[in-house]
Amino acid sequence: MKILLIVGVLGLCAFCSSKEGIHKVQKTKIRVINLSEEHFTNVMLFSMNFQDLKPRDTSEYQVLNFDPLKDDSLIYCSVGGVNFARYLEIPVNEVKNVSYLIDSIQNGILYITTKYED
Repeated sequence: MKILLIVGVLGLCAFCSSKEGIHKVQKTKIRVINLSEEHFTNVMLFSMNFQDLKPRDTSEYQVLNFDPLKDDSLIYCSVGGVNFARYLEIPVNEVKNVSYLIDSIQNGILYITTKYED
């Protein structure tokens, strides 16, 4: 009897999680472009690791894999041992490609521009 109850609950969970709108496949690709003269290390965007970025470098696109319950809507990066972070707008599902441009660091603030592309 307990086994049937457990199997029933697991089956219900599988049914609920497969309903449309609960777990959507994300098709948005994101990348980081360094427009500044700084060399950024430890670059993370939406809790995803990106390559280090030298001045004028562009990272490869990565498929956005964002879970609002466990991931941060931030960009993190370091310059010369100093850590910087900035909150970012999470792209909507309809957007195919998004570039986050690091414009500069001024007075300890990381300036980012978001560019939506199709």
